[in-house]
Amino acid sequence: MKEVSVYYPFLFSTFNRDHNLQLIDLKWKAFEAHDFLGDGEDWALLLENMLSEKNPSLLEKLTFGDETLMFSIHSEDKDALHAIAEMVCEFYDDDDLLDACITRYAQYEFEPELINNK
Repeated sequence: MKEVSVYYPFLFSTFNRDHNLQLIDLKWKAFEAHDFLGDGEDWALLLENMLSEKNPSLLEKLTFGDETLMFSIHSEDKDALHAIAEMVCEFYDDDDLLDACITRYAQYEFEPELINNK
């Protein structure tokens, strides 16, 4: 029986103290509907903007890869990567939620609405 990864939809790897998440299926068609390529840079844009609004302190713990044909995130903080995986998992397999996230966060002139978590 195949075990479900707690880092889904990412593949997780570690080398020394550098942990890495890699997204294999970039959902190209969903991004193309918004005139984006759907490459690693577009995913980085979406997640950077999302985190700047929802969890700026988490954003500080991450480094986004500079690859275009894939998307990767690096961090020494394994828990930070797990939090990212959970966040992406919430919308990744739902076409409507993915579309809403692309519409909201895949913007070059993004203005975050800071959310108070009381």
